[in-house]
Parts: sequence; structure tokens; C-alpha cells
Amino acid sequence: MNKNENVKIKINNYGCNAEGVAKFNGETIFVPYSLVGEEIEATIIKANSKYSIGKITKICEQSNERIVAPCPYFTKCGGCQLQHTKYENGLKIKTEIVQNAIQNIGKINYIVPQLIASDNKYQYRNKIAMPINPHTRRVGMYRLNSHKIVDIENCLLQKTNIKILIETINQYLSQSKNSIYDEETRIGLLKSIVARDINNTVLLTVVINGESLNDAELLIKLLSQKFNKLGINININKLNNNVIMTNNFKHIYGLNEIDMFDFGIRYTINNASFLQVNDEIKKLMYQKIFDETKNDIVINAYSGAGLLSAMLAKNAKKVYGIEIVEAATKLADDLKKQNNIHNLTNITGDCSEKLPELLNTLNGNEKQNLTIVLDPPRKGCDKKVLNSILNCSPAKIIYMSCDPSTLARDLNILMQSDNYKVKYIQPYDMFPQTKHVETLAVLETKK
Repeated sequence: MNKNENVKIKINNYGCNAEGVAKFNGETIFVPYSLVGEEIEATIIKANSKYSIGKITKICEQSNERIVAPCPYFTKCGGCQLQHTKYENGLKIKTEIVQNAIQNIGKINYIVPQLIASDNKYQYRNKIAMPINPHTRRVGMYRLNSHKIVDIENCLLQKTNIKILIETINQYLSQSKNSIYDEETRIGLLKSIVARDINNTVLLTVVINGESLNDAELLIKLLSQKFNKLGINININKLNNNVIMTNNFKHIYGLNEIDMFDFGIRYTINNASFLQVNDEIKKLMYQKIFDETKNDIVINAYSGAGLLSAMLAKNAKKVYGIEIVEAATKLADDLKKQNNIHNLTNITGDCSEKLPELLNTLNGNEKQNLTIVLDPPRKGCDKKVLNSILNCSPAKIIYMSCDPSTLARDLNILMQSDNYKVKYIQPYDMFPQTKHVETLAVLETKK
């Protein structure tokens, strides 16, 4: 295949990014926003020796699953991949993605059940990050696989306050004399905004390439007219990379945190905190984890700031959280103290080192009732951590993943010992309208 070549093809299945896949003269072509069964005309926009990527120019035979996307920015903004199909079909596509990963990467013979749906197909997200366009002085979203910014007036995945926030931020940008950061020249002050919308409370962070926001009073005036419960801070980020925020925050107005209460735990969050973006699906997944760990000895191997560990401690016999970042462990200890938890121990260190040390302190009965919970970043678990787990042979392993490919890879390693069988693998639609999926896998020792 050659770039700019025009082809007529039929879509036969889906790729790992929810794009359609076709064969042409024995070569594989990936076509975003196409559906299985559709006959299309496409232009090749990228070609190499392994595969090509096509762009739809005409749909000759349309799938009955295709609908008109409700968002005017769909296919322009890179945030969504599945607005062009019925929600139920999107669930099937993402289930197929997980099934293919488990079968082809994990080499595991298991029929993955359909994704558990989200009641909220839109307006489910509690957080947004938006770059500021230096050419138009408006906020937007990046195009797919690009750092070109598409100006937007609203995001349908966000809760209702975000539309008002976008309008107000754009009003501020039209009046502000602050310069806008340009990634090409690396000059300018205002880089992006990050916002949370939870319980009708808005926390805004303005990310800047400097030390202060010169006209903060204007921003405060405009926003305080729109929101009763509001907090504003700035984040100083002088780095020239893809990191949105650093750890350098300055609080300038109103609230600095939002008080939360889930599963018997009181906690606070801010814009630096990790929190699942879909509260409904988060609760479903967490409840399943708590059901699996009732009265167990539990080790939370990527415990972060300790929220999941604290929640686990409400039903488990004893919980250990292992986290490599010392500041996060301190937050976990503060949370433990705040909630008067006595059956939780937070440990700072590399899990591959601390896990074997911890296991040596457990007696035989404790090891027989041991469950290890894994909630790693998208890249999955360090192989040293997986080997440490295999060496201790816990009764149960619970793995929460946001990437089917790395989940399948790690499950394959864990099951090579032949000590474990799959109890279940269940995907959840944490991110409706997108290619992303959250999956909960539970392994248990063979009887």
C-alpha cells in the first residue's frame, strides 16, 4: 500500500483501538470510525510494511449499527472513538477487544462476558484537562494522535458545570492580557486548565509557565459569578514535555479540596488526586473487590495515597498497602488516622522488594487466606512484582486494569505456574463513547 492510495474495502473486525479492520490484497488496513460489515472507500493516510491506516471518504454500504454522533467535534477531537455507533454495539466492540487480548496475548481460554454498562452514557466524567490554543486564545482538546488543538464549546462526556466553565474561561481569555503558551516556540504563560466537577462543586487549576497569574482577580470575579462552590489554584509547570501538571500548586481562591464519603471512608480530593472519572462504575467495581476480600488478609500492591486500602480495611481482616512514593504513603497514613482504622499498615518501598519481606512475617494460616490486589498504571505490573507474587502463592489475586493488552500479558505470566485458574474476568464501561475499558480479573488457586 502507498500513502494517498484510494481503496474500496469491507470491514471484517475491530482493532485494539476500536477501529475497523479490513484486508486488501493480503494487507491489513485499520480505518477509524468504521464498523464491521460496512463497505467503504478510503484513502491511505499512513503506510508501512506491517499495516496501513485509512480514512473514510465514502460509506458505500452502511451498518445498521451506525448512528449520527451527537457531538459536533466527533472525529475532530481525539477524545471519543465510538459515538458513531449505538451504545449497545459499542459495548460489544469493547468486549471483543478484551476477549481478543485475553485469548491472543494472554493465551487464556476464557469467554469474556459483555461489558457492564454505565447508566450514564454521557455526562459521566468528573474531571477534564484542556489545553489553551495560542492562535485563538480559547480552550480545546487535542486532535487524535496530535498536539493540534480543536477549540470546543462543550464536551458531552463532562457534567453540566463544565460547559459553563468553558464559556467563562473563554471569556476570561478574551479579556486577559496574559500570553498563551506555544508548544513550538515554548514561549507564553497560560498552558492549560484542569477541572473537577463533583457534587456541584468546581475545582479549577490553571497551569502556567511562570510563577504567578497576573490578572487572577479577573478570573476570580468571572468564575465566582457563575459558581457558588468554587476553588481555584494555579500549577507552576515550566517543563517542555507532555506532563500536564507538576507538584507545585498555589491556592488562590475559595475551596482547595472537596469532601467525599464512600464505602465508610471520609476523604478529600483536589485536582492532584487520583479518582476514577466515572463514579457509578467505580462503585460497582470496588464493591466486587470488597466482596472478594471479606475477612481476608489483603496486600494492596500499588496502594498510592491509600484510598482503596482504607476501604478494603472496612471488610478485610488485615490490610497492607505498599507504595513506592513516600509522600503518597504519608497521605495514606493521614487517611488511616482520620478514619480511625486499626487494621491497616502502609509500607513505603518497591513492591518487588517489600512484598517478599512482608510475606516472611506472615504465618501459614495468614498466607492461606491471603489476597493480593493489583491496580497498576496503564503499563501494567513490573515483572519483578509478578514473580514475587508467584513465589508466595497467595490464595487469590485481584487485578484491576485500564489496558486489556497489559492485563492479558500479566495474567499470562501469573498463570504460567499452573497454580491458578480464572475465577472471572469482567470488563466495565468506565469510559463510555471511548475505546478505553476497565477490567477486573480474579485468579484463585486450583483446589
